[in-house]
Formats: sequence, structure tokens, C-alpha cells
Amino acid sequence: MVPKHLLNNLRTLALYSFCKSSQALLKTNLDGPKTYSRSISGKIQRGTHKPEVGGSIPLPATKHAGDLTSPNKIPFLRLSCVNRKGKMAGYRKREGKWEVRIRRLNQNGISKTFVSKEDAQKWAREYEGKLEKGLFEDLSHANAITLKEVLQQYCSEVSSTKLGYAEEKYKIKKLCRETIANLKLAKITPLRLKKFQDSWSLSHNPSTVNKYLTLISVAIKHARQMLGIYLPNNPCDFVKRLKEPEFKGDVIDAAEEELLLTQAEHSKANWLKLAIMLGIDCGLRRGEILALLRSNCDLLKATAKLVETKNGSSRTVGLSPRVVEEMKKLPINIDGRIINCPHKDNFAHFYDQLRRWTGVKKSFHSTRHTFASRCAMKGWTIAEISAQGGWKDLRVLKRYTHLAPEFLAKRLKQN
Repeated sequence: MVPKHLLNNLRTLALYSFCKSSQALLKTNLDGPKTYSRSISGKIQRGTHKPEVGGSIPLPATKHAGDLTSPNKIPFLRLSCVNRKGKMAGYRKREGKWEVRIRRLNQNGISKTFVSKEDAQKWAREYEGKLEKGLFEDLSHANAITLKEVLQQYCSEVSSTKLGYAEEKYKIKKLCRETIANLKLAKITPLRLKKFQDSWSLSHNPSTVNKYLTLISVAIKHARQMLGIYLPNNPCDFVKRLKEPEFKGDVIDAAEEELLLTQAEHSKANWLKLAIMLGIDCGLRRGEILALLRSNCDLLKATAKLVETKNGSSRTVGLSPRVVEEMKKLPINIDGRIINCPHKDNFAHFYDQLRRWTGVKKSFHSTRHTFASRCAMKGWTIAEISAQGGWKDLRVLKRYTHLAPEFLAKRLKQN
């Protein structure tokens, strides 16, 4: 008579051999687009019954079952299917619910729990259908990286190549200190962005909030297109931008101009008077003034070549007679620049100081508005103003041009 423990061992080995042979048989004999293989899932129990797809096969449990079983550890054998593309859907029942896990070849799997087995199978079929059509939504990368990391990578790869790198770097550092920056990219939803927008609108003007939201948007776009991080869409596209107040540029009148130029002569910044003249007479931007090199200025022809411009296109501009005379007075700097000012923050410091002295509240950018308005009233064409001031979009130029009521009245009298 065969001892009982040997009989149990034989039963276990026989069932194991049956499973392996069934696996090989199904792999070789099934026709159609999918090839199925079986693994077995379920707690080991005494007795046997016929296996079913997604079910379990009870095995005889015994402490003498060698490597297959042990007194302290009961193996689990799962019933699942694999197709030729390496996808596999497996089902198991846990605590009264059905868990389905889908795995792809050489990739992490995804699992989901359902109340009924039918719902689990339906979801698995739909998910595998997306896999076959190339619509697989793999959010693993988006769940592994934060918005802060995306912003920092955008800063190092994109912002660093721009002329306005310092300013954009400052904005990104400011964003990285916000709570939303610590969220995983996959968790950045339109609702969360709307809450961020509402919070910032309490302490920032609408234009600033819109600019920072746009910065988040371009960083996410870079992550999707250049870093290969999958997101079904850019959540910023679904957040409506705040309405900005109508742009009203200020024009510096003759009295204010005289006051600014007179007081600028007493400033420690010996270049401040020239900078104001370059803005009012020539329409140069602050960044263009700071980057202007003496070697690019032809004082005989009264022209200057601007290499570093806002829109990236170099242009040659004319210089007014008083600008030429003021340039001759200034010493040549070691770095070859006309304006001896290392950073725009220093520039802003001295100009703000000048505004406090004079009581003129208008910003330095108002000098460009003054230039465009005066040129228009002198009869310059739109093309001439655009060429000198560097405006590519004529709609923007229209915002900069403010005609004095006295000028309009004079034109009416001429008609």
C-alpha cells in the first residue's frame, strides 16, 4: 500500500504536469489572432476540479509536497491569457471583489478592481482593444515626475536659449515655490489650475496671472512633445484666461521730458540721460539700450545696429542729433557697451529714483509710446515707425500710438 504522504505528493506533481502540458498544448493548437497560455491561480486545497478561464484550481495541500508547498507558504497559481503582442489579462477574486491586471511585454502592468467578474472582463477587453489600436494611455511617466521637475527641465533646455532667460528663470523659480508645483504631472487638472489662477488673482493683476499660466502650459507642452511624457491633453488648454483691462499707454509730455532730462544730469548714473533720449527719440526698448555696443554705432551716419532685440531680428535704426552728441560725451566702457549698467534691475533702480525726484509717475516703457505718438503726429508712415521701433505686429503698434487731441483738431482744420 502506498503511504499517504507519497500519494499526496504524486497528486500534486500530476496536477502540476497537467498544467504545464495544457499550457504547451494551448500555445501550439489554438488558431486565430491570439495564442493563449494558462497559469493557475488559487489557494491549494484538498481535492481537484476542472479549471476555468479566470478561475482557480484547488490543489491538494500537504506539508510533504516538496518545493510546491510548505507548511508556512502556500503558492498561488493564476489563470490568465497572453496574446502575441505580449499583453496579458489576469483575474483573481479577493475579499469579494474581482481584480484584473493587464501586463505588457517588458513593461509594468496596470490593475483595477471591480464588484463583478463581468465588469472586470469588459474593462480588460476595452483596454486590450486600445492596446491593439495604439491608444494605450501609459501615465507611468506622468505619475513619476512633478510639475516642478518639468518646469526646471524646461528652464534648462528651452529658457536658457532665450534672450530673456534671466526673467523667465525668475518666473520659474517663483512657480516652483507654489504648492501646485509639487503635484505629479498626471495630477495637474484644469480644476487644480483654476484654483491656482483664483488664488494668484488675489495678489497679482490679470496680465501677470495669464503669463504664468502660459509658462506652465509651454512647459507641459515641452514635456509631452520633447520629453516623451504621455498626457491625453494639456490641462492648461481648458482653463480660460482672465480678462485683462484695456491697455492704456502713457505719453510723456514736453514738460515731463524736460524735468526728467534735467534731473538725470544729477544722477550717479551718467548714462541715464542718454537712455531716456534713446527711448523718446529713437524708440529703443530698455533691453536694446543695455545691449547697445559702441562698435555698432556709426556716429557720422547717425545710425546704430541693434543685434539683441526682443523679437530676435537685428535692425539698424537712426539716431537723433542730440543722442549723437550725448554719446560723444560718455566714456568708452571696457565691455564696449554704451550704457555702463550690468543688469536691468540696476537700470530700474536709477530710473525709479529719478521718478521720485521729479514726481513723474510714468514708466520707462512710456518713452516708446512717446516716440510712436510723436512720429505719427509728425507724419511718419506706419512702415517707417515700425522699422525704427521694431514692431512686427501692426496691431501692437496701434496700441502704442496715441494722438494728442490738439493734433486731431489741427488736422480737422486743415481739411
